[in-house]
Amino acid sequence: MDPHAFHHALYVDTELCTGCSHCMRVCPTEAIRVRNGIACIDPEKCIDCGNCYRACPANAIAVEQDDLEKLNNYSVKIALVPSVFIGQFTEEHSIESVYSALHTLGFDTIFEVENGVEVLLEKLKQYVWQNRKTKPLISSYCPAVVRLIQVKYPALVENIIRLKPPQDISATYCRQLYIDKGFTADQIGIFYITPCAAKIAAAKSPVGDSSTILDGVINMDYIYNRVLQVIHQGGSDYQEVDVVSPSEKGIRWSLTRGEGTHIDGRVLAVDGIRDVSNFLEKVELGHAGAIDFLELRACKESCAAGILTPGNPFLTVENLDKRAAKKGKSCTVYRDQIDTYREFLSERIETDEIQARPIAQLDQNVSEAIERLQQLKCVLESLPGIDCGACGAPSCHSLAEDVVLNQGELSQCPFMNIKSIKEGRMSINDAEEVTERVWGKRIGR
Repeated sequence: MDPHAFHHALYVDTELCTGCSHCMRVCPTEAIRVRNGIACIDPEKCIDCGNCYRACPANAIAVEQDDLEKLNNYSVKIALVPSVFIGQFTEEHSIESVYSALHTLGFDTIFEVENGVEVLLEKLKQYVWQNRKTKPLISSYCPAVVRLIQVKYPALVENIIRLKPPQDISATYCRQLYIDKGFTADQIGIFYITPCAAKIAAAKSPVGDSSTILDGVINMDYIYNRVLQVIHQGGSDYQEVDVVSPSEKGIRWSLTRGEGTHIDGRVLAVDGIRDVSNFLEKVELGHAGAIDFLELRACKESCAAGILTPGNPFLTVENLDKRAAKKGKSCTVYRDQIDTYREFLSERIETDEIQARPIAQLDQNVSEAIERLQQLKCVLESLPGIDCGACGAPSCHSLAEDVVLNQGELSQCPFMNIKSIKEGRMSINDAEEVTERVWGKRIGR
């Protein structure tokens, strides 16, 4: 695996894309351009936050996943299930019935990823104490936020806590558990049911790690519908299942303030990628004051509102709060076995150094970068500064960057073209050709 590569789970279905520019306008890193009437995503800038997926009216933004057929490649099939998946179901569907339906779909073991939270929290508190001079320390839980910092706020990369998320801890536990039972590593297939695209990307190319512990990722909306189908057909009534329930802390971990509640000092929780980005800008400029710990999540209501969650996020939060209040009384809870592996897991919980990947870098060479920065200023002065998006870029600044990096042309701006036509430097036909290159022939003429 290339440690410098970003895997991306989001892609544009060119057959469905209408070039409406909705996605371009909501991207927090300005990773999207419209070219020839089709949205194009820059892989160096994309953080897989899913804002484009939410905004697309044509359903032209798609999310990859692994097929359930992949289960056939393994002797042991393990489903890593986030608590938010259980939170998608109403009280009429018991946790046991959901687990049993997953068994029916081909999984041998169902394990909720938040069972790894207790190990993580112990290590997290140690990490915060040992690095208390670094402020603010930033949670690494949300992979979209980690990538946002890498590409847009590289000065804060060293503040990111270098600890693996609960799903990696639980995956490590499950694999070792079955190895100890006599299975070889390649006989064990571990599949994570994901609420968002960013976690697919992180599973395929984890930040701060050279390899992935997961063998597959399955989209939550897809598996939810399959589970409901099994339950309604009565297929989940025929199996006895044991439910390994997370603790109260674990059940709430993926929700806003679920992590930060357990950290001492000045702790702030910010959710929603736009608000997160705006707040990180304040932090980078030193305008947020002294903060000990930042819990940052790309989605409003955190994982309960992931782009692949089929249910209403507010009802999901309510369901998880109710379950946490019961503390798993209706479930069979196994703690001793997990505790047996606590030391083993703690030794494998830290990640390698996280690299910055700044998108604002105009050139590797300092003198060339300074020269291009001057060019950028000149280009910006000639543009109208109204950020209308008619050029196929989300803002005048982004178009100016494209021009300086030879990825765009000044003539993409229709206001510049009107001026050029009036001054006789461009014909109407030339202007129409430029418009077609951006928006396609259906709009160009």
